[in-house]
Amino acid sequence: MKQVMKPVLIAAFSAILLTTTRAQTSSMPAPEDRANKLTEWMKTNLELTSDQVPPVQSINLKYANKLQEVQQSSQTKQQKMRSLKADGDAKDQELKRVLTSEQFQTWLTKKEDLKKQVKEKVKAKKKGG
Repeated sequence: MKQVMKPVLIAAFSAILLTTTRAQTSSMPAPEDRANKLTEWMKTNLELTSDQVPPVQSINLKYANKLQEVQQSSQTKQQKMRSLKADGDAKDQELKRVLTSEQFQTWLTKKEDLKKQVKEKVKAKKKGG
């Protein structure tokens, strides 16, 4: 289960990865693939109802497309980071309207856990490289 969950989380939070590593657009999965993987992860880990799946899928696709736009833009790294933060906050607000309060809290917790993992990886990489 952990082996399956980790790649899904990484794909789901690729925006976080973009802020801490150099983006390579050609190696990123298509927005539709990222949105589908994240939605599947959310179905399982947040126990989405059948009524919640379509709006969550739509939100995930919207922000996966926005991520790709930011990656391909000519903005500076700092501008991209600001755009990604704003998009992440907007996405959370949209999800908050669809998810139960318990599901939303789980979502925020998982997101913070991943941020910590990514920061630790980047820190380890800098020490080693």
